[in-house]
Amino acid sequence: MPVVVVGVGSNLGAREAAIRAAADLLDARVGIEVCAVSKIYETEPLGPPQPRYLNAALRLETQVPPSELLSVLLRTERRLGRRRNPAERWGPRSIDLDLLWDERGPHQSPGLLVPHRELENRDFALGPLLDVVPELAQSLGPSLAELGGAPLLWTRETLIQVETSSKGFEVDVEADSLVDACALCVCEPRAPAGRPWSSRHLRIEAGVEQFSAAVHEVVRSGFSIHRSTISHCSKSQWALEFHGVSMGKPAATHVRLWNTSPEHRQFRLRRTALFNP
Repeated sequence: MPVVVVGVGSNLGAREAAIRAAADLLDARVGIEVCAVSKIYETEPLGPPQPRYLNAALRLETQVPPSELLSVLLRTERRLGRRRNPAERWGPRSIDLDLLWDERGPHQSPGLLVPHRELENRDFALGPLLDVVPELAQSLGPSLAELGGAPLLWTRETLIQVETSSKGFEVDVEADSLVDACALCVCEPRAPAGRPWSSRHLRIEAGVEQFSAAVHEVVRSGFSIHRSTISHCSKSQWALEFHGVSMGKPAATHVRLWNTSPEHRQFRLRRTALFNP
């Protein structure tokens, strides 16, 4: 199966959660398998002042043609809250997916050039790419060395503890930011089987209590959450995506979220969910 490398970047909202969500969504598509995810790097943004980026790369195995794959990447961006503005080339973004390299060889079509035209000039693209296709080290390694080597690895000051039982589960998260903690704290340990996957989308007022209420209502409606992502956030509003399955009957759930300010991690959140027998 041909190998393709997709570069992933995010500098808005729950950056790591957006990268993981992009990998999950691409892997869930028929004809695409995500075989490897690179280390995550933190880099300075290009263009106007804006938050720092997290960058990674995904190794895909697929026979989907490059132009069709580009359409898949753009749709995935939109699902994760990205709204492209043609007039804003270097602006901040919740998620950015670029087709960097294709084992099948060079490709050029309207809106797409593979390999990416700036690949050998960007350490934040080359570093992650060589993590997932080390076989290219001989050809692309010298370019990365000329740029000063790979960017600094990102280390997340986060602690996640999960306790499960036949009655439900509890997730306790300490994280750098409230947004990261909320996005990380809603994830069941095992995906329920036997039912088709689907997504629920909500917009809520920004805040812990509103997030807690949203989780409660989604679970109470009979939707079993496998992953939750805050795909866009501002001071006043969050856009949520719940990815999971409709189980057909409501689950008894109690959601508890709170925040404290420990010395090394800014926020602590806990979620408890109890299910009907």
